[in-house]
Amino acid sequence: KASVMMIWPPCFPVSVIVSFVPLLMLMLLMLVFVGTVSCSPVPQLQHPPVQLHPENNKYFLFRGKPEVLISATEGYFFLYYDNLSYSPFLYDAASHGFNLARLFMMAPNNSDFACLNCTGYYSPWASVRDDAAGTVKYNLTQWNPTWWSRLHEYVLLASSLGLVVEISLSTQMYNVDNWHACPLYYKNNIQGVGNTEYWWAFNTINHTDILGVMDSFMSRVVSELSAYDNVYFELCNEPPSQTIGAVATSQYATHILDLIDKVEAPLQNKHMKSFQDASVFQDKRISVYNFHFAFGFGWWVGAIDALDKGYNTKNILSYATIAFNEADIVFTGETAEESRLEGWEFLLGGGALYNNLNYEYFSQQGQNLHTYLGCLSTFMHKFDFLGVSPDTSFLLPSSRLSSGVHMRGLAQQGRTYAAYFHHGTVEKVTHYLLTPGQWHEDLQIKIPQGSYSLQWVLPCNCTILSSGLVQGGSNSSLHAPSPLYTEDISLLIVAL
Repeated sequence: KASVMMIWPPCFPVSVIVSFVPLLMLMLLMLVFVGTVSCSPVPQLQHPPVQLHPENNKYFLFRGKPEVLISATEGYFFLYYDNLSYSPFLYDAASHGFNLARLFMMAPNNSDFACLNCTGYYSPWASVRDDAAGTVKYNLTQWNPTWWSRLHEYVLLASSLGLVVEISLSTQMYNVDNWHACPLYYKNNIQGVGNTEYWWAFNTINHTDILGVMDSFMSRVVSELSAYDNVYFELCNEPPSQTIGAVATSQYATHILDLIDKVEAPLQNKHMKSFQDASVFQDKRISVYNFHFAFGFGWWVGAIDALDKGYNTKNILSYATIAFNEADIVFTGETAEESRLEGWEFLLGGGALYNNLNYEYFSQQGQNLHTYLGCLSTFMHKFDFLGVSPDTSFLLPSSRLSSGVHMRGLAQQGRTYAAYFHHGTVEKVTHYLLTPGQWHEDLQIKIPQGSYSLQWVLPCNCTILSSGLVQGGSNSSLHAPSPLYTEDISLLIVAL
């Protein structure tokens, strides 16, 4: 699946090298200030970076193919802790047909923030140990080459496996403990940058010393990854808009957008940008609006909330698509089955991306979830989703639906009709609570004249419960009763 070729090391004639001596001397002087540059292979692209599809900007174009992005990320902090190995996760994700991962560029030295049982903290900046005091501080003018090498190694392996990586350039600190563990807190760096107790200052443009260091850092991330076709940049993970307000959030987001544009202006490749969420800040330079958890209950806009608000339609958000890019943590927050409900509903409701956060990735429950999401990917690739849009009008009012059922659908008139039905109750703040039973949908469907294939599919294991050839017509409706099911079921009708 790899679409990169390694150009390393460069092979130049001696005469050419001699002509570059002045430039090489300048680079050596630069290293005195910025530290060691990363010595990583440079990929040569055969395709432009992942982008919105020009035929339907509600979906993606990646390496010449239309795509929806689906995954269950084990963790975001593989660059920061030496006991975290990203290779098993990336290989396993690819084996399940996943094509996405999410990676944080910023994390405090606090395992409670980052992951379970994280040890051996790395920073993008060089560390300075004070043996007498027993402390470690960071030199914010010198890079840590190990961290930057890990960044390239991660993205390069993901690229070879066909995985897109969402690069989160910044993140909310959430509380003072995390801020006190951040390299940019003034007690943790030798420059004294970040002399404030306001943890949310990290995500504003008001503290110029913090902003200057982050600008340098984010600029280098964007520059280092410019040659990869499998990355796009999230401005900030969960910006603290409830704390700093919409105006300050918009200023911060605009600043990062401007920074990315400035860095990429002289470069050949331009990468997508994402932001959470569309209710706080909108800018036409953003391609993907992220939503976290199924529901926000007024605190924020959840991913299922976003479907209900019409963010999945071109009349509400014409220039971008929407992503469910973090679910409640599995399995401290929700079960694999509850994750299945929201993932299937989101994509069958017009979303383009589903990414679950799963700290117990290799547990049995984790593997169950991967099977469910693998089936979702298989189902979405059974039809040409570029032509569809959110639509359930093909189900006539005479249809008899089971009590309490949740339903979403996609349609392209005369070609494709897909629907998803599940029984989950909204009893938890962030996600559905599964309510199994004995359920049956008795559908009356209106489709144009022609021959179609019809399948009822079980989302938990891709089993085709029933299938057949059916006829559409202008003078009659199609009777399509579902098989009996206990949790959820999906329907697919495709013109022959």
